[in-house]
Amino acid sequence: MERSRRADAVVFGFDFQVNAAIVLFLENIEDVEKICLEGNYEDIELELSSGKMILAQAKAVEKASSDFVNVRKNLKRALTSLSEAGERVDAKELIVITNSPNPFNDVKSRNVFYGHAHRNYNTLPPSAKEIVDRYLSKMEKPLDTDKLKIQVLPFETDDENERYKVIMECINDFMGNLNISISGIGRKMLETWHWQVFDNGGKKDSAIKLTKKDIIWPILVQITEIEQCEDSFLEQFDSGVYEEVVNRYSEVINSHCEQCEFFIKILSDYNNFKTEKKQSEKLNEFIEIQWKDYISEFAVDGVEEEIQEALAKIVIHNIIKRRFTIDRIKKGVKLC
Repeated sequence: MERSRRADAVVFGFDFQVNAAIVLFLENIEDVEKICLEGNYEDIELELSSGKMILAQAKAVEKASSDFVNVRKNLKRALTSLSEAGERVDAKELIVITNSPNPFNDVKSRNVFYGHAHRNYNTLPPSAKEIVDRYLSKMEKPLDTDKLKIQVLPFETDDENERYKVIMECINDFMGNLNISISGIGRKMLETWHWQVFDNGGKKDSAIKLTKKDIIWPILVQITEIEQCEDSFLEQFDSGVYEEVVNRYSEVINSHCEQCEFFIKILSDYNNFKTEKKQSEKLNEFIEIQWKDYISEFAVDGVEEEIQEALAKIVIHNIIKRRFTIDRIKKGVKLC
């Protein structure tokens, strides 16, 4: 029983770490280039375009709302680790991120950590500062408190809707800022990002490393899903062909396309495409003339050429029809 509880605690702790990483990534979306879990320095590492890094120690408590026994011990360990890591890299921020609403086990400061709280060292109540200062005073090379942030991310219970509620709010706010209004996309992205991260679990390299493109790519896939395609365009395909395309669409676009670069190439080719026809007819002409240039992306063993052609045409159509949304996303997250 004890071993089972320890195993559950490890899973819970890693689940928190994954979701904390998602939130930190979204909060720093414009500047972040890469994100790493269990890297060389800290639990969560964000590599920024400036060359600096944001390092975070993730500390989860299973019964966060009532169990404060070990929060100071967790805080001390986190500050020690961040101090050591801060000596090794050029850090912009050093973050202790926890799900405890009372991260100092301190009555005087508890009320300032209500909800999803962010507190730089300089904005901490005096009693909380005193606790931090006491721990840092015993270290040979303490961290720079100007870089220190205490962040509380609510995360508790076995009810997934409750556990992931604040993470979902962060994702939905992010989608709203990008003006993406597809129903259910926030939940879809949470599931996809969870899968991306947990998929690394069986690999020998325990570090989980993702680029900004890796994380933004599923959003581009979602906005170009086959369900987004206009019926007027789909009517040209035989019903049997269309059903097979539906079955293959997600597999092909995720596995056989060069991800963001593939989208960018099609849009660049389309912008450079010259035609004598009206602008409203340019898309269909481009697809009819150019689709064979991309057929290698849709070559799937055992799939008839007619299906590959339909796949290519539908994917190209959806990418170009959503080009303004794709461009808005790229600009919104500063994706080159």
